[in-house]
Amino acid sequence: MIPCIDVRDGMATDPSGAPRLADPLDVVGIATGYADDGVGQLFLDVVDTWSAVGYLPDLLRKLRATGLELLVSVQHGALPSPKECRELLSAGADALSVSTSMVEEPDRVADTVRLLGSRRFIGVVNCSGDRQQGWRTVIHGGATRTTVDALAVAQRFGELRVRALLANNVDREGTGIGYDLDLVRAAARASALPVIASGGAGSASQLADALNGGDASHVLVNKVVHSGRETVGSLSESLCPHLRREAG
Repeated sequence: MIPCIDVRDGMATDPSGAPRLADPLDVVGIATGYADDGVGQLFLDVVDTWSAVGYLPDLLRKLRATGLELLVSVQHGALPSPKECRELLSAGADALSVSTSMVEEPDRVADTVRLLGSRRFIGVVNCSGDRQQGWRTVIHGGATRTTVDALAVAQRFGELRVRALLANNVDREGTGIGYDLDLVRAAARASALPVIASGGAGSASQLADALNGGDASHVLVNKVVHSGRETVGSLSESLCPHLRREAG
């Protein structure tokens, strides 16, 4: 399970309802709570532009103290110069995510990934649609819809052998109706990468569905834990019996 924190100006974009927080906007405090609940990775979705993230290296250094692996997206998965990427990786990011730039400048992304190492990047496919109509890629945080086949983007990430692929159906974000398992399975086949299911998590059984039969290696959770409706710990406790039942 990988919790996600949306960040703007160094703070969470909306207050967390998680218990025992001195400041519900404090990213480090929220992350510490997740780490205490036993997760090993955190997805940091920084919506600021690259020109406005001067605070980020210091924040990453503080987050490193939680012991979490840090997967970091800036400006909706845009990649600037290798120099700027290297600065965040040196400050504590374990991997940077790429989405928008893979559609707009795929050759430059490929050059950057090869220069800095494929394990330092996570591919992200944000898309809209379904299995019947097909999935079309969206970029710039969902503000721009394209006609680009999402599975073609997934395949390109697979060719670069990035660390993992996050498959997210934006139609399901925040709904709690569950992940688009058809998308997750198709993205896993197209990329041959470990896939992180994203978009729509609302219950432990939905997380189990993605991990047991959806070909997901990991599941991303955001609003369901950020809101305080569930904790990472409570979801983990509920998730384990589902996984054991499937294994048996």
